[in-house]
Amino acid sequence: MKIPRPLQARLAAVALLVFDVDGVLVDARGYLKALQDTVTRFSKEMGLGDQAPTEEEVRLFEANGLTSEWDSGAACVAALLVERLRREPSLLLPPHWPETLSYLARHPCPLPHPDYATLAQKVGQRLQEIQIPAEAARAVLWDVVLAIPDLEAARSAVAVLLETLLGHTHDFYRAPVTRRFQHLAIGSAAVAETYAVQPDFESLAYLERFDRPLMDPEVRCRLERAATKGGIRVALYTARPSLPPAEVGEPATGYSPEAEMAQAIVDMDKWPLIGMGRMRWLADRAGEKVQLLVKPSPVQALAALGAAWAGREAAALEAALALHRDGDLRSPLADLPPTTAHVFEDVPGGLEAVRDGVRALQAAGVTIIWQPYGIAPAHGPKAAAMAARNIPVYPSVNEALLAALASI
Repeated sequence: MKIPRPLQARLAAVALLVFDVDGVLVDARGYLKALQDTVTRFSKEMGLGDQAPTEEEVRLFEANGLTSEWDSGAACVAALLVERLRREPSLLLPPHWPETLSYLARHPCPLPHPDYATLAQKVGQRLQEIQIPAEAARAVLWDVVLAIPDLEAARSAVAVLLETLLGHTHDFYRAPVTRRFQHLAIGSAAVAETYAVQPDFESLAYLERFDRPLMDPEVRCRLERAATKGGIRVALYTARPSLPPAEVGEPATGYSPEAEMAQAIVDMDKWPLIGMGRMRWLADRAGEKVQLLVKPSPVQALAALGAAWAGREAAALEAALALHRDGDLRSPLADLPPTTAHVFEDVPGGLEAVRDGVRALQAAGVTIIWQPYGIAPAHGPKAAAMAARNIPVYPSVNEALLAALASI
């Protein structure tokens, strides 16, 4: 939705610029390679050959709502397991994942490349009724299991295995795919520090080796100058794991500083950050499931807007949940002057989260409008998904930000 510039000028005493991280500020090559290497390791251990998703398939997962590699990686491994069973229903799988890996290794069966594209699309459709991506993936795959003939005796074991793979994808200690992925993404030294465990194997951090900044330094300098002049405030929000809010002094065990690593890469660590760790802190305090608070939920988007305005992450998080859950408008959201929210995203779900957050603020009496900027290559699943929603698409954050600054 484009906002006519005269209307924007009348309404917006302040501009809040909110940036997604992966695919917008950072080319997340580290996550992509860690995901592909993780799936490859498990597929080879299962005797299925190298079955890593292609980059296009990974982007299709993201376009359909599986924006965390913890979810998409587990979905790929679980899909491989189900496909192996579909080809040989007589397999007597044990209900424990390590034993299943050993069993399948003794019964190798190289597969053709899986249809990850169809899986992504079906999970995206299921997300309309099941809001947690890993649970939606499990539901899609369970439908496949139920359709496999002659599998009745093994279904109870398969149900346990799917629960192991997809039931706790955001829990390092319980999710085997996530555990291996984290060793690659942040490196074994950071695994030891973050999770207080002895690493399973040695690895350098893929995020440090392969990630690259997408915002040009001169464009970032223009943003900094504009923010210094006033009227523009900035925040980052991301599904990346992160530390708790900057203002709290709680122990950070289990909080992986991956969002902060991205902030450092693009030299934007002076601005507030609403990452997964902040959302987990909020969920733990409120007795909520963190998966129901992160985008595409408007809670994370509202928290990013509040943090951009006030620079206070914890207060913004609590105000976001209060508005979403109770309709209670609190500071710093209650303090917003007439505002335009400029949002830079590479997936439709993140933009829709901000749209829904803006609508909630409008319903509460806040004068606010929003301007979305889709960041995606001209051809591909993300651009197509945004075009279907009439979201203007830019080839990079640089063109999008320059357009935003020109309009403010």
